[in-house]
Amino acid sequence: MLIIATINRTFQSWVKAIVGAEYVLRWLPVGTHDWRRFLKPQEIQRMVAPHGLEKREVSGVLYNPVVNRWRVGTDTSVNYMLVATRP
Repeated sequence: MLIIATINRTFQSWVKAIVGAEYVLRWLPVGTHDWRRFLKPQEIQRMVAPHGLEKREVSGVLYNPVVNRWRVGTDTSVNYMLVATRP
């Protein structure tokens, strides 16, 4: 089994992970993320397929700043986890 947690390459991830986290909130040093290196779930699927792995599940990882909590959900537009296994 392979579990990957990463950031999706979408406009929303650019706004939230780079502009929001680096420039507005200053949670991370400016330049920490390179949006061009973020991976879409389909790209990971293509990367693991030659190794005999198939995607089993993709879940979003969502942050709620009001209550300062993370949760697993269905929105994969910014952060997500992908599970791949052998068939």
